[in-house]
Amino acid sequence: MRKKLILLVFLIILISGCVQTSIYYWGNYSDTLYKYKKAPSDETLIKHIKSIEKIIKESEYLKKKVPPGVYCEYGYYFMLEENYVDAKKYFELETALYPESTKFINAILKGIPEQKEKE
Repeated sequence: MRKKLILLVFLIILISGCVQTSIYYWGNYSDTLYKYKKAPSDETLIKHIKSIEKIIKESEYLKKKVPPGVYCEYGYYFMLEENYVDAKKYFELETALYPESTKFINAILKGIPEQKEKE
């Protein structure tokens, strides 16, 4: 009986050690990005952007970090639409959460026209 109890405790410890937890919430990012890259269209791009929006909202709700690069990518899509105010906002969120991205983000911010920032 004692051996069975020890074996049971060992198995519980082993199984609980295998549970993967992530500090990030990725949602279905990989799936929508893959579909967009495989068949680029307005429809797949919109689905991917919606996936990013959901990741940002759900991360807050689940009290997890937004994954590295997600704020930056979201800001990039605003930049493509020439919505420089929101683009800058998300680039700054990226550097606030991931300071190691500052050099990269600063290089991107240099490409944003000054007159457009004041809109």
